[in-house]
Amino acid sequence: MAGIDDIIKLSGVSRSTVFRFMNGSNVRSEAKKAIIQAMERLNYKTDAIIKQQNVSIEISISNNFEGFKGFTEVVQGIIQRADERGVRVNLATRSKDQITEHYTRWNKDEGLKGVIVVGKNKEDEDKEAEMLKAGSIPHVFVNRIMNDPYISYVSVDLKQAAYDIVRYLIDCGHSKIAVIGSPKVFRVDSDKLEGYKLAFHDTDTKVPQGFYIEIEDPDDWESNIRNMFESNNIPSAFFAICDSQAMKFAHLAQSYGYRVPEDISVVGMDDVEAAAYFKPALTTVHVPFRKMGLTAVDNLLQMITNDEVSNIRTIIRHKLVIRESARKSIHEFK
Repeated sequence: MAGIDDIIKLSGVSRSTVFRFMNGSNVRSEAKKAIIQAMERLNYKTDAIIKQQNVSIEISISNNFEGFKGFTEVVQGIIQRADERGVRVNLATRSKDQITEHYTRWNKDEGLKGVIVVGKNKEDEDKEAEMLKAGSIPHVFVNRIMNDPYISYVSVDLKQAAYDIVRYLIDCGHSKIAVIGSPKVFRVDSDKLEGYKLAFHDTDTKVPQGFYIEIEDPDDWESNIRNMFESNNIPSAFFAICDSQAMKFAHLAQSYGYRVPEDISVVGMDDVEAAAYFKPALTTVHVPFRKMGLTAVDNLLQMITNDEVSNIRTIIRHKLVIRESARKSIHEFK
């Protein structure tokens, strides 16, 4: 591996100047150029190069980004790592036609930059992925597993994570497990519902009739829950696509006279901070959003600064967090 002496020899710059450059101090433009060229020829990739090359990152979000509960943690991870690496971060709102307009105007001559995409619906994600690929723009999608091999992402295996928590409920004796999602609208819902169905398949259990519900309009979620409670077909457990839905379901269940977990077990996904303090404390899947933000920056910088790296696809581990909101099934409503 190349060292400082190799850089000094190849660049023709003094040792003290190279060390000042490495420490982030100002050096003459001619010396800076010679040092960077020497580092690149020697494949000596360091934070110093990133700082001196004026790298920037855009976080691409939707107009209703607040609906993604892991957003704050992802952004905290991005900003932390970007600050450590001396990289500028900008926030860009892109939805629908804005996506095409923004990337059509993308200027590759503005310096080294890339995009981290966070919390969008399936239609916007697909459109943005196509524009990023067509423009050869370095990018990372967060918490999305994209099928196109040329699209980079960092995510947990959402299908496996959903499988694990639904399998936990099945192993606890539950078979009447309800779920509601919008797989045509959100890629995360599609992956999680696939995990739900696979858990039943692998246990030779039929998906319960009337408890697997797909909705096209996410705003119809609560009305479907109320219809469930007002019918005679009550689940013994509810698998929520995210923690916020799990908490809403628990409140609605209690308003209809059902106890959690005594009558209905409830589980979620994400492990947001409120999940541990909810009553009863929520059984869920821990998704390391902050770590995904950190990793997204690391991966993106590799693609920005190394022409030999075209895309990176990273899976981060998830884990079950067993708390009070779910328990073994004693009986199921008839």
